[in-house]
Amino acid sequence: MSDRLLVAFAASALAGVTAAPAFAAKDAPACQDLPAVFAAPDVALNSATLGAAVPGSTPEYCDVRGVINGHIKFAVFLPTQWNQRFQMVGNGGKAGVISLADMGTAVARGFASSSTDTGHDATGPAEGGSRFGNDALFGKEREIDFGWRAVHLTALVSKDIIATYYPKSKLRYSYWNGCSTGGRQGLMEAQRFPGDFDGYAVGAPVYFYTGQQMSAPAMLRPLYRAIPPASASDGPVISPTKRNMIGAAVYARCDAQDGLTDGQIRNPLKCDFDPARDIPACSSTSGQTCLTPAELAALQQIYAGKDPFVPPMIKGAENIPGGWSSWILPNNNPRTGAPGTPLLHSVIADAFEWLMFDPDRPGFNYLTQFDWNTDPYLMQGAAQIFNATDPDLHDVMRNGKKILMYHGFGDPGANPIRSIRYRQAVIDFMNERLGQHERHDEDRRKQHEEDESLGERFTDRFLRLYLVPGMAHCGGGVGHSDVDWITPLQGWVEDGVAPRAIIGTKPGTTSTRPHCPYPQEAVYRGGDATQASSFSCTEFD
Repeated sequence: MSDRLLVAFAASALAGVTAAPAFAAKDAPACQDLPAVFAAPDVALNSATLGAAVPGSTPEYCDVRGVINGHIKFAVFLPTQWNQRFQMVGNGGKAGVISLADMGTAVARGFASSSTDTGHDATGPAEGGSRFGNDALFGKEREIDFGWRAVHLTALVSKDIIATYYPKSKLRYSYWNGCSTGGRQGLMEAQRFPGDFDGYAVGAPVYFYTGQQMSAPAMLRPLYRAIPPASASDGPVISPTKRNMIGAAVYARCDAQDGLTDGQIRNPLKCDFDPARDIPACSSTSGQTCLTPAELAALQQIYAGKDPFVPPMIKGAENIPGGWSSWILPNNNPRTGAPGTPLLHSVIADAFEWLMFDPDRPGFNYLTQFDWNTDPYLMQGAAQIFNATDPDLHDVMRNGKKILMYHGFGDPGANPIRSIRYRQAVIDFMNERLGQHERHDEDRRKQHEEDESLGERFTDRFLRLYLVPGMAHCGGGVGHSDVDWITPLQGWVEDGVAPRAIIGTKPGTTSTRPHCPYPQEAVYRGGDATQASSFSCTEFD
């Protein structure tokens, strides 16, 4: 595969201009004419159709479909009534599909929007799941596309299509919006190509991608010998009934610790639940309110994690919607009674076969074969392609870009501790960089050493993290998870108004609550607990 497209765009950037399509017409082309008039290296527009407006739902827009480098499929939606802004939306899981629904949401707000399948087809028998990483068929090219290249190329092409369709209007601001894999994609863009977007809404980012894959052996090996289990001896060690009992015990211990018994744990990192202390021991598996030694041992391993590769499992997600019943310990099949398949397994299992190692390991079973002493260190090639762990966001700060990160504090699929650690890594980098600049001045150096918060204050100028109590992976759970992250991001980027408390609504209710920039927490001050005005953001040690 050729990288001529990337080189062409890079050359135009160096020349100080935006890569232009071949035609130079001043009048806007009709939607259906775009494939005929647009031209860019290694880009083919396959179709452009004008979609009629749906009152109260979707405005009229031009639906453009195309391909980059012969296999990276993308779509661009161009609303007739355009707000002069572009929002690219990310993917989930292993991608392989274009995120059309999220594009529709952006278009409904007046954004031009785009998305890519990142260069492979999730429904294809040869490249679905992680099979696009089959080196014998595809080399490393599709892994690189999934890792970072397809998003960048699609962003560049999308902007040129936007310039073609709206020749008399200037693109004013560009935004990224993605959660999970989409969060990783956003951080990868900020680290590698900070000029692509002005603002980033980054949710639950699986940015330490190799470590995210290792969460499957860390969390599932204590529970299962085989997935799906062939017999009762294959697991799971803990039943769904006891999973719910454990969750109830966690909330009995920790729900009220934040001053309000509301079915949410404000900060699970402060929850001091200890299963050995807080749940009675029993020797028989028939007891439903106690833990056998085997059940206790499995639970303690899950809560411990496998640092430095996999953080300890947060507490409070055991029996919430979108919690362990989705990712770790699903309910039994209601028809057959057989144990369900954990989502953590479904999303991760074949990554160890096709993405994590060089050479590939087809047939690899992480439950029985993953070796913690050696295998984490054999994933460095994958880390170079997939991991968005670089804390150097100096160019983001210098150029006035903004990153609004958010993560469910009840997310068992992508651990929120990782987002806390990434923010801290950026702070540490800023402290180191500031210290280097001040070494020539002894007085300023000493002042910098005394003021450990300097790096945090600089980081808060361009990156803020919001941890949503009770929210599961990218949504769901028991928290106030309906949140508009784009509007405060726009205010930060366009008006310089840094976000403070961002109001969330509990789905299906009118209950509201403020979400605070970490390390602040929403503290109940009295009054109606369903109203955000009854809480204030306070920082705790």
